[in-house]
This record gives sequence, C-alpha cells and structure tokens, in this order.
Amino acid sequence: MSKPSIDLSKLYRPHPRQILFHQSPEKGRLFGGAIRGGKTKAGVAEGIQLSIDYPGNVGIMARQNLPSFKRTVMVELERYFDVPLIQSGEFAKDERGNIRMMITQHHATDHYIQFWNGSRIWYVGLGDDTRGLASQMGTTLGWFFIDQVEECSEMHFNNLLGRLSLNLKDIKLKYFLTANPMPGWVKMRFIESHPDDFIYIPSLPRDNPYLPKNYEEELRKMYPEELVKAWLDGDWDVMEGGNFLFPYAQIRSAVNREL
Repeated sequence: MSKPSIDLSKLYRPHPRQILFHQSPEKGRLFGGAIRGGKTKAGVAEGIQLSIDYPGNVGIMARQNLPSFKRTVMVELERYFDVPLIQSGEFAKDERGNIRMMITQHHATDHYIQFWNGSRIWYVGLGDDTRGLASQMGTTLGWFFIDQVEECSEMHFNNLLGRLSLNLKDIKLKYFLTANPMPGWVKMRFIESHPDDFIYIPSLPRDNPYLPKNYEEELRKMYPEELVKAWLDGDWDVMEGGNFLFPYAQIRSAVNREL
C-alpha cells in the first residue's frame, strides 16, 4: 500500500520571502521584523511540515500568553484541522470506511494536537503560570516556534532551547521565531549579534502580495514616523529612544557600566 500524501496547496501559498524562510537550512531562524509580512502563517506552516516529514516529531507553538495565541496562531493552526490523507489518488479510508485525516485529535484541555503519524504539537502561553511553560517541564522537543518572541523573556527561550534533543532518525532539530522591531534581548541576541547556525530573514508588508490594495500606503499616512520605520520598514533602531520612561540604550549602558 502506498504511503499517504497530503495536499496543503489550497491552504498556504508562500510568497518569496516565506519560501526563503522555509528553505533556509539553519537550525535557528528569525522571520519578520515588521507587521503583516506573513510571519505567523509561515511559522505555523513550518511546524505542520516538520510534523509531517518526521513521524513521531514533537513541537511546541507558543506566544507570551494563551489568549494572544488563540487570537492569532490558533486561528491559523485551525485551518489545518480538516485536511484529509490521500492514497493512490483518492481519500485514504480506515477499516470502517471513514476518511483518514492528517490531524486525528485536538485536545483543547491539555493543549495539543495529534497527527496520524504519531507527531504531536503542544501549544502554550509561555508566561501563563501553571498552564504555561511550567506545564511542559521535561518535554523533549524536535522543534519549537515562538510567535512575537519580543514579548517573551529570554529565560523562556533558553528553556525551550535546552529541550531540543528529540532522537528520531534523520531529524533536523529546529527553532523559529517571529518578531516586530523592539529594543530588548531579541535585538541584542539576534540582530546585533550573529549566532552560529542562525539566520534573520526580514519580511515586510511590501513583500506580502496578499494584503489589501493600498494597505501600506494608508498606514504610512496614519502612523507616526517611528512606527512607519519600525513596523513598515523593519528598522530595529528607531524604537531605542521611543515611548519609554528611559530610552533602552540608556538602560543597557547603565547595566553594562562598571561600578
């Protein structure tokens, strides 16, 4: 019997920057650096593909808190819930004649989805007390995805990074992040520095062909200059002296000062 196949082409048609993200061989990737560049869609699609390619894979999708996750990442993830398996050009069926599905279970209480091939995706709000990352202590991962990682703490990122140790045949351990430009640890670690086996791939609104006509043009008229540069042009430096009690550059200088 032939191996089941899956057609996701009607759910996701990546634009060129998203294709570059998917094809990049690095273990770690940061994608986006602006609003509406297709960050979340790309992250979800990558997690789905890793779950298909490596049977028994285990991944985590996360945001800072679960309500934000449900309003954004979960909406995109739910689009994949009713994808059928294809076998010999027809819908694959079980012994009862029911169509076999790519995702066999969504456990909303324990926050995971199960794939037909044994792969599983957990989802969490990293900052949510007992329902957050603490509930996944000890989980061994093949990959993780943090959407809007600039909202999260570096401790949470490092915690997940230490769990990338799933031992599957030919598996490639991966982590991928999305972010908008903001001062903080994400900028220091991934934009100002150049970690090994890591790539930053900008994706701006102008790179996304699926946005409404004149979307960016209208925002440029309404946004203040610093938001235009940060959220539309992907400038990571403009917010350094932005709407903060103390500019972030001054905070960094104080932290690094020898006493």
